[in-house]
Amino acid sequence: MNENSIIAPSRHPPAVGQETFEALRSRIRARFEALSPHLQRIARAALEQPNVFALSTIATIAGELGVQPSTLIRFAKEFGYGGFSEIQRIFRLRLIEGAADMREQVYQRQGARPPADLGAILQSSIAALQASLEELKGSIATEDLGGAVTMLESAGHVYIAGLRRSRAIATYFAYGLTRSEKQCSLLDFGGGMAAQQVANMKPDEVLVAIAFPPYSEPVVDVVVDGHLSGKRVLAITDSAQSPLARHANLAFFVDNAATGQFRPISGAIALVQTLISGLGQERMT
Repeated sequence: MNENSIIAPSRHPPAVGQETFEALRSRIRARFEALSPHLQRIARAALEQPNVFALSTIATIAGELGVQPSTLIRFAKEFGYGGFSEIQRIFRLRLIEGAADMREQVYQRQGARPPADLGAILQSSIAALQASLEELKGSIATEDLGGAVTMLESAGHVYIAGLRRSRAIATYFAYGLTRSEKQCSLLDFGGGMAAQQVANMKPDEVLVAIAFPPYSEPVVDVVVDGHLSGKRVLAITDSAQSPLARHANLAFFVDNAATGQFRPISGAIALVQTLISGLGQERMT
């Protein structure tokens, strides 16, 4: 199936109690562009702040988002739930299944916690990393790699944006570019200067943006700003529906399989290594 094709998602969830947070998140992402602006605001918050949706009251969430409680109910019904309390159960189950402190409370009620099978966890982690690398083999076009290397080589300076799990990828990319004697900088989100750095970019400079769901809003913002002001953007993300991909001159899609709480970054790291090595060879010729 073409990666740009989209199967129309159902508004109706599976049988009551069977939909996972991952499945709900996929449905929200797939239908995001079709939602009204108010529902998009709720959808974005649901993807970026699932803990708030799990633990806050409907009145508190509505107040923080600047919408009416009835709009949250409408959001729930948009995805096939009878009301907000029903869809909130999905967010609460995610906490119980994924957050250590919540799991501890559950285990205390159910009895002694069984010892972790670390060997099985190791094998599962390795399998996830290997699957990500195998997927990378068949999803990246050689001409796109060449286009990215050319973009990096022609850049007077490369700015790199990445937060959360993408921060490690961004830092590694900056390390590799520096080793290749390429002028580069990590965007200064912590110091609040990232937007200004992008605004100051020269026409020959490039912004490399890395983000995966739930997309970090500061990274999305600098990509949109860069695109609107005519800056060149190279994106590393998960799919063609990513807000980074929609505003990039060239985008690579990696590490997009749902594999649990900690998702692999092996595909992104392999891609970064390829680009750095390709750039190094280009500069030696």
